[in-house]
Amino acid sequence: MESQLENPRDPASVRESLKAISTDRDRIGERVTAETWWVAPAQGLGAALIIVAPAAGLAWAWLPFVLSMGIFIGVEVLFRKRSGLGITRPAGPRGLWLLVALFVIIFFSLMISLVLALLGLIGWIVGVAVAAGVATALIIVEYDRAYAAEVRHAG
Repeated sequence: MESQLENPRDPASVRESLKAISTDRDRIGERVTAETWWVAPAQGLGAALIIVAPAAGLAWAWLPFVLSMGIFIGVEVLFRKRSGLGITRPAGPRGLWLLVALFVIIFFSLMISLVLALLGLIGWIVGVAVAAGVATALIIVEYDRAYAAEVRHAG
């Protein structure tokens, strides 16, 4: 197989290749952060719906959960369609820690919500859900920024 470059070890061709890679990484970072304005609030709403589900009672708790899953799936499908990207894992350690923080916040908020539902304190569940939804949206914004920065500076 022949290379299209006359001399692949030529410093000029190496610089061009590195510049092309850097440009691609910058474009990926821009695509990720360009969608943050709608992705973060939508995912915050999805998280809030999961957490508020116990307030609906045993008969109706499935409805907020199903709506939440619809939001999460819809966000993923629309994000892939609009950006052309499918993000399957964090780009670096900062993104990983943000995802761990997100999981911890949602998990413990749901546990608090379940306890409040058992105690009959339904109004407090809404407050916990709103706080967790806002925290989720803020973490998603930071995750998108971290992802973009880690992609730009990878390698």
